[in-house]
Amino acid sequence: MVTKLRRTAIPSVSVQLFHGVFRMHDEKKIASEHSTSPDVSILTEWMLGSVRTALLDLAIELELPDILHKTGTLEGIAAHLGNPHAENLAHVLDAMAALGLASKKNGIYANSALAEMYLRKETNTYLGHLMRRLQAMQHRNLRNMKELLYFGPQPVKEDDRIDGKNLWKKSSRDMIAYQQGEVSRRLADMAVSLPEFWHFRHMLDLGCGPGIIGLSIMGRNTALRGAFCDLPPVLELARKEVEAAGMKERAEFYPGDYNQIDFGCGYDCIWAGQSLYFVKDLPAFMKKLLDALNPGGVFVSLHEGLNRERTAPEKVVISRLSLALEGQDVSFEEGRIAGLALEAGFASLERRTINMLFGENEVAILRKSGTLTEGAA
Repeated sequence: MVTKLRRTAIPSVSVQLFHGVFRMHDEKKIASEHSTSPDVSILTEWMLGSVRTALLDLAIELELPDILHKTGTLEGIAAHLGNPHAENLAHVLDAMAALGLASKKNGIYANSALAEMYLRKETNTYLGHLMRRLQAMQHRNLRNMKELLYFGPQPVKEDDRIDGKNLWKKSSRDMIAYQQGEVSRRLADMAVSLPEFWHFRHMLDLGCGPGIIGLSIMGRNTALRGAFCDLPPVLELARKEVEAAGMKERAEFYPGDYNQIDFGCGYDCIWAGQSLYFVKDLPAFMKKLLDALNPGGVFVSLHEGLNRERTAPEKVVISRLSLALEGQDVSFEEGRIAGLALEAGFASLERRTINMLFGENEVAILRKSGTLTEGAA
């Protein structure tokens, strides 16, 4: 069998979620890399991270974006907050404007587009709960990094285990708002761009979470049926989303651990978006996916790909440091999934990249030999 490798040169698409807030660090880092001497201001830029996080946390806690949607005067904002210290309120609002969470013109404050879309509780794209959950996960070991460095990982509470059912149900609920916006549209666009897409009749969303991505893809092809597979507590959320979307007749569900259950076969496409972290035997699992596809079927894997000896992308490495220190490092190295899939028997590989919440993700599009025909499932 001849294995074909194809790299599609497409620009990475950014979610723009909080990237603009922290863009100064990236710009200075790039400038430093092209300079003859290090830019010492990067050190002070790093120190501002905790201040930025504190401002974001305060804005979420006080529901400031909801208030700024209603009024922009200091007096009006103060009235909604129960009349706090006037001068310090102005300092906080000015800092929010400097950060990119608000704007200020002629003394009147307003939400930035970012805050208006993602930080107002009244919207269906509100990400405040998700930000709080991610903050708790990423910051819980900041004060004991030295202890973990010297003594190694300590026992992790059940609710903090990333392979725990309770955590994934809560996380999936928070991910609904994130996926309902631009993310589902961009990923559905990517699915539609596959030359086989209009031949797809049966798709498996493996580790589907709340099911938003799979539903978005199904929405582009009315002949496409979707199978949703995840842990039972998570799949409950997906069922509700499927019913709300009016696609119950086009859906089937496979509750359980994908390492153990039979999740069906005869698929034209298997979609695994950031969901393969808990596969126990990755080489064998790739063979299982290959066997579940029809001839000519497509397996799409969307995961981070660590490179530069696991030191990049920066956002992925830094955001997962806390988990890694407590023994929960699940990040994939670049090319690992694709390489094992090819070894399992997939005939060709196409590589793409796409920016997600914490930076660039590797998209591996693997094809089974044969020709995909309509009605094969």
